[in-house]
Amino acid sequence: MSSFLNLVWRHRLTFFFALALGLTWLAFIPFYLSHGESIPWFTFGPAVSGFIVAALVGGWSAVKAILTSMVKWRVRPIWYLAAFGLPFGAQLASILINPLFGSVQPAWGNIPAVSEMLPMIALYAVFSGPLGEEPGWRGFAAPRLLACRSALASSLILGVIWAVWHFPLGLVGDLSLYGTINVVLAAIVFTWLYQNTGSVLLAILMHVTHQNSVRFLGKVFVEGDYVQQQWIAVAIWAMITVAIVAYYGTESFVRRPAARLVVATTA
Repeated sequence: MSSFLNLVWRHRLTFFFALALGLTWLAFIPFYLSHGESIPWFTFGPAVSGFIVAALVGGWSAVKAILTSMVKWRVRPIWYLAAFGLPFGAQLASILINPLFGSVQPAWGNIPAVSEMLPMIALYAVFSGPLGEEPGWRGFAAPRLLACRSALASSLILGVIWAVWHFPLGLVGDLSLYGTINVVLAAIVFTWLYQNTGSVLLAILMHVTHQNSVRFLGKVFVEGDYVQQQWIAVAIWAMITVAIVAYYGTESFVRRPAARLVVATTA
């Protein structure tokens, strides 16, 4: 058993990514067979994998580090503004810009009332990715990637795997090229947020905001106009990532030496 644990410890990121993809894609089968009508338990694959591998390589201290980061709310208010404002602002800006490229005017009446959206957003936060993904991607993988790689390299590695993780959604018609590219770009922004806060909670909030800004604000366009608007949003996310790299550099995405989490150096 100890030789197995040593193997997992030496290749902990590989084990995590393989387990995250494997558990997710296996759990996706009943969702696919139900034609997307069952509870999407597969979205918890990264979180479950993160806790399993953390427990194997670092014991309770490693698991506790992830749990602590999930409830870390004491950060500067500017980071809450970033978590909520950047995704919402990018989506809103893309909507306002879209008519300049020939789309119809946005049909604001297509957006559901806030009272209708809030319960749905709460359900999506739990069952549509944010709570099931971020403890794995940002809680487990990010600090370990950052322990020996630059912030940009870590983001791109995680972003590509995060994008691949979404591939089964193509079987239910919920995968697009613009969405795939956006995931990779978003990984850079999420790393920047995480590096400056150490908070998985903030990553969850940004994930919720990003996902539901697209889901609900995107209703103002349909068909080709919607696709064009989403490509504009991707361009805006690309500009945000370029601004982050230009201002902070590629190494840490912070203006001070990056603090290494204990879990990153011990497990």
